Amino acid sequence: LDDICISNTNRQLHALTSTVGRMKIDEMKRRLTDINPRVNITLIHDFVAVETADALITSLKPELTACIDAIDGMDEKTALILACADQSVPIITCGGAAGRVDPTQIIMDDLTKVQEDRLLFRCRKSLRQNYGYPKVQMPGQNKKKKRVRKWKIPAVFSTEVQQKVDNTEAQMSTSSSFRTCDGSLGTAVFVTGTFGFVAATKVIEMIAMDNLIVPKK
Repeated sequence: LDDICISNTNRQLHALTSTVGRMKIDEMKRRLTDINPRVNITLIHDFVAVETADALITSLKPELTACIDAIDGMDEKTALILACADQSVPIITCGGAAGRVDPTQIIMDDLTKVQEDRLLFRCRKSLRQNYGYPKVQMPGQNKKKKRVRKWKIPAVFSTEVQQKVDNTEAQMSTSSSFRTCDGSLGTAVFVTGTFGFVAATKVIEMIAMDNLIVPKK
């Protein structure tokens, strides 16, 4: 169901007038093989779900070196992180880009250190409350207290305060390929692109330095 929408054209390389309505992963494979015909790409026409995340990671091993998580849903995001942690696969998770306009405020830190990101907040809370991950140090707490151990889950997030909109203006169309895919806040290419580059940088660094960061519960 993840087809290219008109509203994707402001920030996604495969989103063109001529590709609206086509499947995103098919178009990305076409683009990448045009850049490098020798690249080996495996397409999986499915969504990551709570019930399937573990099996998905299992199916990709042992070739899977690292995983970049750019999922928008909290439950599915949490499930993918758990699957990678259980199978000792390094994972870089990305927070929300919507409603932000300043790419200079995008940083990377351990998931325990994330600020100003509601999606990652909810994900982190679920990991603590439902899956036994240790407590984290919240902003404003006494830092002289017991040091909080990092989870070794690098997270890309923005410290910029997310913009808000009037809900009365946040009406969405549901017609396929012409729907408002971005929701009410909208996204900017210079923000989403920076999120992707920061995440990719960490993967390349881990491979180049032969220092894979494995999630730790």
